[in-house]
Parts: sequence; structure tokens; C-alpha cells
Amino acid sequence: MPSRCWAFVVSLLFFSNAAYPFVTINHDAGGHTFEKTPQRIVALTWSHTEILLTLGVTPVGVATVSGYRKWQSNNPPLPDGVVDVGHRGSPSLEAIAHLKPDLILGYNFRHLNQFERLNSIAPTMLYQQYPSAKDKEFRYFNQMLRITRDLGKLLNKSQQAESAIATMYATLNQAQQKITAQRLEGEAVVLGKFVGMGMGLRVFADNSLSADIANQLGLKNQWHYPLPGRDFSHIQLPQMLKLGNAHFIIFGDDSNETEGMRASSIWPHLEFVQSQRFHRVDNSWGFGGPVSATILAQRISSALLGN
Repeated sequence: MPSRCWAFVVSLLFFSNAAYPFVTINHDAGGHTFEKTPQRIVALTWSHTEILLTLGVTPVGVATVSGYRKWQSNNPPLPDGVVDVGHRGSPSLEAIAHLKPDLILGYNFRHLNQFERLNSIAPTMLYQQYPSAKDKEFRYFNQMLRITRDLGKLLNKSQQAESAIATMYATLNQAQQKITAQRLEGEAVVLGKFVGMGMGLRVFADNSLSADIANQLGLKNQWHYPLPGRDFSHIQLPQMLKLGNAHFIIFGDDSNETEGMRASSIWPHLEFVQSQRFHRVDNSWGFGGPVSATILAQRISSALLGN
């Protein structure tokens, strides 16, 4: 081949590579530059699973598939055929490697001790889920927006990401207006959920997604005492005496724990019971993406508005 032709080919290759849209994502365990869009993604959390499905991307593997369908409430629905790669905290590295992923998603507090091994299988992005001693002002709401936009950028789904976020904000605004119209602005709320395992009732503190949503609706979250490194705590029935006359909202309950609580001799003496401010709503996921945030806004406002 003439030297001019070789020069043309080399030049063409150089400019085509230079023009390739490399994407760098800085996550909470480091950063990675991707030379192509990931196609085979393993999600080790239900939150990442939700966000991927919101963007129209089905992961090839998910940790504890049954948990996504039960606790996250399967919204958006997880299609059949997605491989279960084991427990969220200790996934099977063999199962993950067998899927030949080109991206793995997880959380620092669950997966940082496995980061090197996961990263040897495929580029791994880990994000912070809870406040830390170094970042006490951490808000999962902001982190959820960041993760959604990071994945939108990486997967060429930025339009879908911004659409989901816009829908969430529209729902928040509409619900906030209805609460204001009914003169409920500033009402105190406590948000809880039974998780079983003898842990009592989980109640969410200010940095949690559900409490943040309530505050943005114009309400006032009443529980301010998270466990260290978490955005919630667990309380037993006698501690509910401290909740005062707040609206007490329980998300879901597939056990007999609520009825057992109501059968207690303590129950009639609780202020929120006496003022009829106890509400049960459908299960809602308090650690998800824009879809979960949208559902939380709908259910919190509906509880107070009685619709």
C-alpha cells in the first residue's frame, strides 16, 4: 500500500479514537473511565436495580431478586430471567463472573470490603448510602439524584434520567400545594416500617429519603435520632409515647405486628391514636430512585389528605 494511503488510514484511526466519547464517572470508591457504554450490568442493591429499570436498562444480575420484588415492591417490575447473584451483602463472585458483566454497582457500606475482587471481574462503582462521621450532612435524596444522573450519562440515558426526576418534582409540587391548601403545612409526621426479625418498628430520621420527601412537602419530620451510620432507628411500643401528637404513618405490613401493637394496653394512651393521626399506607421503598421518591410523595400526602 502506498505510504500516502497508510498515512490516511492511521490518521483516520487516530481521529476516530480521539472522537470516541469516553465517559469518566467519579463514584464514592474512586473513578473509572469507560471506553464504551456498558451493556451487561450487575446490580448488588435494589436501589441501583430500580434506577436502571427506570432508565429502561435491565440488569443481567441482581442480588436477592426476591427481596426487590417484596421489599422494593417491584416498581419498576424486574423482568423474569434476571439472574440472582446471591445475598446483597455477600454476593457470589462466581455467579457474577459467570455473567461476564462490564459494570457492577453497589454501596460502600456493603461492598467496599469486596471492592478489589469485584473490580477484578468488571469496573465496579460504589456509592455512599448513609451519613458518616465525616459527612453528617449527607442526604440520600441528593445522592439518589447523583446516581440517577451518573447512570444516565454513562448509559446514554440522560433524557430518561431527567424525565424521571422531572416527574418526581412535579409530583412533589402538586402534593405540596394540596397540603398547603388544606392548611396542613408544618404538621409533624413520623414515618415507620416493620422489617421483622424482632427489631420492632423502623422509624426514619431527617437524612432519610422518606423524611426528606415529607419535609419537602411542607411537613415536619418528627424523628431525629438515627443509629450511628444509618438514617433510621428501631423503637419498641413504649418508646412511641415520645412521638407526641404527630401523624404516624406506617408503610406496608405483611405481618401481624401492627395488630399486635394496636392490641397493647399502651396503644390507647398514645397521643396520635387519641387524635386519630395513625395512618397505614402501601409498602414504599425508602432507599430508591426517583420512582420510589415519587411514590413516597404520593403516599405521604394521601395519608394526610385522606385520599
